[in-house]
Amino acid sequence: MVTALLFAWTLVAAAPPKPTGRTVKVAVWADAAEGAQPAAHLAAKDLSATLAGAESRVVDVKGPGDDLMLVAVLDLAGDLSLAEAAKDALAADIGKLPPRATVAVMRAQDGAKVLADPGAERAAAVSAVRDVPVSGKAGLLDTVETVTRLADSILAKTSVRMAVLYVTDSEPENYREDFTNPVINSSDTHDLSRRFPEALIQDKISKVAAVLAERQTPLFVVHLRYRGDRLGEAYQNGLKQLAEAAGGSAIFCRSSEEIADAVHRALGLITSSYSVTVAVPELRSKSFDLHLDAGGKFSLTYRTRFVLKER
Repeated sequence: MVTALLFAWTLVAAAPPKPTGRTVKVAVWADAAEGAQPAAHLAAKDLSATLAGAESRVVDVKGPGDDLMLVAVLDLAGDLSLAEAAKDALAADIGKLPPRATVAVMRAQDGAKVLADPGAERAAAVSAVRDVPVSGKAGLLDTVETVTRLADSILAKTSVRMAVLYVTDSEPENYREDFTNPVINSSDTHDLSRRFPEALIQDKISKVAAVLAERQTPLFVVHLRYRGDRLGEAYQNGLKQLAEAAGGSAIFCRSSEEIADAVHRALGLITSSYSVTVAVPELRSKSFDLHLDAGGKFSLTYRTRFVLKER
């Protein structure tokens, strides 16, 4: 299924650049540096790169005016009113995306399923978002590795900017896998499940984060209901960890009134991003730090830690 989707989706993406050896693509946000003359766009000539402590070459830069493919994943199985508010906000904002942006829509319940392929017309994506059912079990942790792997495959084969956005009401208690760490021995005051009820969800997050550290497509999460209890906070901190591991960010809504703004903010980050391609030299370790410098012209925000996937 993933192979067929990859073939279909790369047909609507921009043609890949000529091969330049092994590279890494990093999502970057650029603002004019304080005291610097405002510049219209970040370009390759503005940047220098240091990779694993050694000077490297900036191969290419794609910016907000270039092609973008967004994979919007709906993970909605809880409160109907929150889900409907999220669907309305996402559908409305998809219709306002820049002309060179295409949107694929997926659903996370019972495995990642494609609801709308990307295309020049947005009607199919908008309809898929509005019609998605709100039911089943939470699916983010079960599907994010598959979705980001698909996105990375497209990113590697094309010259488009890529992003994955999850809109989710997932709760740790609503997964098929039990992450609640129930007390094993109620009479044993030393039972570790009493002291660390969040241990199972943290272990799962750590495993998924290790996989996402090898991805290059930025991941964004809009979570529809903030929780302040211990297990809820552990899960939300985990979602933030996952998004940051993949170079994106997570936004949490404390009320239904914040949902439309959260979706709008996430899409604003996605559409304003640059994709900077940096040449990768021979490395002793598959993990490395990346540093970009714009010579004082821009203030840059980007992910600095990468792990190369084995070929």
